[in-house]
Amino acid sequence: MQLPVISECVAESCAYNHDHTCHAVAITVGDVSNPVSNPVCDTFMDADIEGGEPSVTGRVGACKMADCRHNTGLECHAPSITVGYEREQVDCLTYARA
Repeated sequence: MQLPVISECVAESCAYNHDHTCHAVAITVGDVSNPVSNPVCDTFMDADIEGGEPSVTGRVGACKMADCRHNTGLECHAPSITVGYEREQVDCLTYARA
């Protein structure tokens, strides 16, 4: 299985974001405290330091959103995702309830 690529991330304050591109090798989607209702980027880290691998475009490593139509066995099967702000939190904007 090929991990889905993060086609765009607008969370500019994230340590892994450089020019709207995620450079975390793999992110996790889903809020630890409430995995059924919040498709947050659990890897988001608000920091002034630069993180990630500059030569890598981020991918989705795990998704805890079992109710998403792109999710099978807690793995994302969307071709790509977009990460951005939803109600002041950084979410997977590709999330779609099944």
